[in-house]
Amino acid sequence: MDKKMHRRFKKILGIGFGAVVGILVIYIMANGLGLVDGLDFGAGAYYYADIPEFAKYVNADHYASHVPMVVHIVLFLIWGTLMYSLWTWLERVTSKKK
Repeated sequence: MDKKMHRRFKKILGIGFGAVVGILVIYIMANGLGLVDGLDFGAGAYYYADIPEFAKYVNADHYASHVPMVVHIVLFLIWGTLMYSLWTWLERVTSKKK
């Protein structure tokens, strides 16, 4: 497959993927999927932070760790930095090939 056909295929694939995602979004919103019964906040219902006493739903004792929270946060930031570095490296490598 030559470069022109490859680009065209990627463009068609991207448009198709975007269309499928758009249709799924409309379907999910029209059917109210993901909403919590009894907690109707209109459009804000999709942002669960709007739920009264949200902390009691997520800050349960079902997860216990002997590692302090600051370690989890630092590991998360390190992971984010590594992923950003990987992404920028991939961008550099792929842009050189063009």
